Amino acid sequence: MFKLFKSNFKTTNDCIILATPLIIFMSVISWYFEYAKSSVNSFSMLALAITTLVIMISGCASAWFYMTKKTLKFASKVFVFDKDRSKAFLNLILSLPKGIGKLFLPFLGIITVGGTVYALILWGITILVGKYFGSTDFLSIISQNFFITSKELIEDINNLPDKELITLNFWYIFVNLITTILSFLTLLWIPEVVYCEKNPFKALIKSIKKIFQTFPKTLLLFVFIGLLSLLTSILNTFLMFNPFSYFIVLLLYYYFIVYKVVLIFSYYEQTFLDEKN
Repeated sequence: MFKLFKSNFKTTNDCIILATPLIIFMSVISWYFEYAKSSVNSFSMLALAITTLVIMISGCASAWFYMTKKTLKFASKVFVFDKDRSKAFLNLILSLPKGIGKLFLPFLGIITVGGTVYALILWGITILVGKYFGSTDFLSIISQNFFITSKELIEDINNLPDKELITLNFWYIFVNLITTILSFLTLLWIPEVVYCEKNPFKALIKSIKKIFQTFPKTLLLFVFIGLLSLLTSILNTFLMFNPFSYFIVLLLYYYFIVYKVVLIFSYYEQTFLDEKN
């Protein structure tokens, strides 16, 4: 596993072209989010904005993850002639619309089911925490404005009474605990859909089985990815003080996103696909 972690830096460098569509997709989604934040003023508008976001994210994710699969195959090839490399590079670009055609519905299922389950978990945790630790207006603060900014959210939280802040801390702990468990159980869900099973429900069951079949290795992979995410968060906190450091952090942020996705896909290929060959 440690050899895979180390060699994946070279693989990520070979697949760095993935950063370009990633940046474009995330920018487009961010622009729409900002637009929706200023234009949503009713429940029907909120429902339309959420539906549009789900469709946009499904399209972007299906295109990008399919391109990730193709890019890994491209990076592992040795090209004798430049024209062959150029042709393969062109196929990478063309794989984006192909990915939407092949994987849009599975990713729509993943995002819809995942978002619904997560919303139900938040609702359940809120009820339990409210019953045993006291009520809090935290969720009502968010529901009043779905497209709230981080700064506004922090200000509203700071205005809560001390008792509700304590309740909020318990709520935060439980949410993070359940989110961590769900993140581990769904670690291989996306590569399972991209490589093997297009039905998102069957893919989830098969991916969970594969996690427990290779439990120690997959757990180590999950912990390593968690540490990378923590490192990225720390860099984001301490280095965003001027435009230059902000630019460096932004580059590292996108690089580590590509690194983590390429790592998961490489692990899936080597662990499960190679066994079939």
